[in-house]
Amino acid sequence: MDGFWRASAFLTRLPARAQAFQGGPHPLGADAAAFPLVGVAVALPSAVLLVLLGAAGLQPVTASLIALLLLVALTGALHEDGLADTADGLFGHTSAERALEIMKDSRIGTYGALALIGSVLLRVALLTELAARSPALAALALIAAAGASRGAMAWLWSRLPSARRDGLAGRMEAPSRETGRKAAGLALALLVVAGALTGALAKDGGTGLAAFVLPALLGAAGLDAFRRFLLRRLGGTTGDTLGAAQQIVDIALLLGFALAL
Repeated sequence: MDGFWRASAFLTRLPARAQAFQGGPHPLGADAAAFPLVGVAVALPSAVLLVLLGAAGLQPVTASLIALLLLVALTGALHEDGLADTADGLFGHTSAERALEIMKDSRIGTYGALALIGSVLLRVALLTELAARSPALAALALIAAAGASRGAMAWLWSRLPSARRDGLAGRMEAPSRETGRKAAGLALALLVVAGALTGALAKDGGTGLAAFVLPALLGAAGLDAFRRFLLRRLGGTTGDTLGAAQQIVDIALLLGFALAL
């Protein structure tokens, strides 16, 4: 639980527990196995809000947008910021060294702005697809995707070297491969549970198996494609690219749920 509180203090704006930081140092990478649990915890308020807004009669798209904005606020837009910086740095025709310099710049360029707009629109659209079926289905998918995508982020961090030694990913000490496997295992467990529950909640169409298999396949495919891209483009990862990985996998998982159901 101390690892959960320390990870939560970094990944979210939820209240921190000071006792968890006693007896340090505590590199973030050592607590990466708790990332999926942090994702579940930070998504719970948004999931509850999504259900309540649906019950109050709001249209699915409105409820989905408000719920997603709450989630972004509770995380301090940490991963969205990483996505924007990654897009600005990696999608221009520049060297790896220049790309890393661009990613350190706090200003957002055209690629970053388009990536942010695309991420928000895609997630709102996919949540709307699910909420139109049932707000409870959308809420469950939101929680599962938030948790599993952060597990994927931890796994990626454990598998790639740091592209910039003085950067966040380097300073925080990457998780061991064992820690990365634990995070990935917990992410898969969340998808299994979500698949079973969504299969039970769905009144027509998708089954529990499809609601697990499709999100898992799309999430894994998106993560592996991004891993290969980072190795080719940068030779490793940075804190920004870890945030981008969370966003990519989150979208892929929501897409899997929407297609399955």
